Amino acid sequence: MKMKKIMSILLASSMLLATASCGKKKTTDGPVEITMWTSVGEDASDYAKELEALQDEMLAEKFPDIKINKVLKVTGTDYRQEYDKALMAGEAPDIFGRFSYTDIPTRIKNGTVADITELVKNWDMKKEGKVITTFDDVINDNGKWYAIPRSAYVRGCIANTKVLKENGFDTTKMPRTWAEMAEIGQKITDKSVPRIGYILMGMDWCAWPFTNWVWSAGGDMIKKNSDGTYKITFNEEAGVDAAEYWHDMVWKYNMTQKNVLSTLEENGTTISNGTGVFTWDEYSNLNQEKVKESGLSMTDFTVFAVPTKDESIPAPSLAGGEVVTFNPKASPEVLEAAFRVATYMQYDEEYLSKIWEINKKYGRLDIAVPARSDLFEKKLASSGLLTEEAQKGIMSLSENAIPEPCCGHWSDLKSQLATPIQKILLTENMSRDEIKKLLDECADTLYNLYPDTFKKN
Repeated sequence: MKMKKIMSILLASSMLLATASCGKKKTTDGPVEITMWTSVGEDASDYAKELEALQDEMLAEKFPDIKINKVLKVTGTDYRQEYDKALMAGEAPDIFGRFSYTDIPTRIKNGTVADITELVKNWDMKKEGKVITTFDDVINDNGKWYAIPRSAYVRGCIANTKVLKENGFDTTKMPRTWAEMAEIGQKITDKSVPRIGYILMGMDWCAWPFTNWVWSAGGDMIKKNSDGTYKITFNEEAGVDAAEYWHDMVWKYNMTQKNVLSTLEENGTTISNGTGVFTWDEYSNLNQEKVKESGLSMTDFTVFAVPTKDESIPAPSLAGGEVVTFNPKASPEVLEAAFRVATYMQYDEEYLSKIWEINKKYGRLDIAVPARSDLFEKKLASSGLLTEEAQKGIMSLSENAIPEPCCGHWSDLKSQLATPIQKILLTENMSRDEIKKLLDECADTLYNLYPDTFKKN
């Protein structure tokens, strides 16, 4: 679900996708053949080309028994649809590294990911406890495995410490409560500069950060019923509190950008060039070129957990990430080969370290949590772009991190919820009762649309 302003170039390093068209089988006189999707074309940057050259060299040396055919395939934002089209045409990748772990329950049911149970059971890295377990409850079903972790992220708030210091704020004390955030946000905002206290993500993905703010009010978006369905809870008191606070940031505190529906790219620029002071995002999503152009440094930013309604609530962060899945139509020989390649690329320390060296060479910051549970600190320290304070801040976000909710039609829930949230943000005179009514109506719509997934009791 990234959303991330997710760098398409970085896709080449973190997600080489292998396919064996129509599930090819190994011949008796030749190697297993797999085909990789890659985002690296002739017009790619020197950085992307160097990554690809490293991958080609290391994969050829590691897997002389596997023939890797590479096909240029840029899936863009519609990667789910592109994958499904390819699967129907018998051309889907044997390895696919873009699905969010929240996609997996639905894909298990519709048969668009392979059962890799035996491969996982015999996987030494898993036996040794070196694989992150963040997604385990979702990527296995009744003891059967359908994916392995690719990378994870933890999102909280970003703060521009340079701007805060220049305006007399103590940057060793980030806002802990909503009241503190509102107080600082109002004081730091000066739209004549312009300088905006909080850049609000109100675009169509707004239910994503809203989830984190519902948690910060002590609530949940959904709760599991005893029969396996889910009760919708974003319309309960905590959800109304979060929506009302977002509304107040816009209209009462006047501490957000004028266009609260601005794009992720626009929001990223606003934070990166020093115009915005706080936002909900990931540190590595800062636009490093914009940061430099504005006379700032990556060391002028820090991260902290989302402030809470009151101090009795642990400050939450949102964890999420992507997994690697495999072609359900692949032959056993191809599936085994694809698994070997995928686990090498995502878990081998030497391979990952060489990628991090190239990132440092080109000044590329990647703070995604690696699927190897023991390598996160090493990865952060290798970047050369993070102060010790920032490294500690990034690590600390995981202390109270909560995985993004996951259930059937979770993406549909977020899509439906975007409309009432946006109406709340755009309407100046809106009472709490009116906010509650909009959220209730959205919940009722979801109950009616997806009765097998959502039930009130």
